Amino acid sequence: MNNRDSNRLGLVIDIKVIFDDASEHILKSRNISDHGVFLEHEENPLNFIVGQRVVLQVCSQLGDEPPPPVTAEIARITSEGVGLRFIL
Repeated sequence: MNNRDSNRLGLVIDIKVIFDDASEHILKSRNISDHGVFLEHEENPLNFIVGQRVVLQVCSQLGDEPPPPVTAEIARITSEGVGLRFIL
């Protein structure tokens, strides 16, 4: 049973994750919705902590201006990646 309250769109794009210590990592998205995004991590997962807040920035530009950064909270961590909930 799917308990999600919004539909997910399969979308693979590079997303920069910026941590409080200003470190940055670029991960690929698996899917995105109105409420969050799932990012796949590579063989060496980052030290994500559920509840931790990060800033997300889409790496590709779709227009003249860079996409705005979005604050997100780590909602779940799996062996394949990390689910983030947007803080709007």
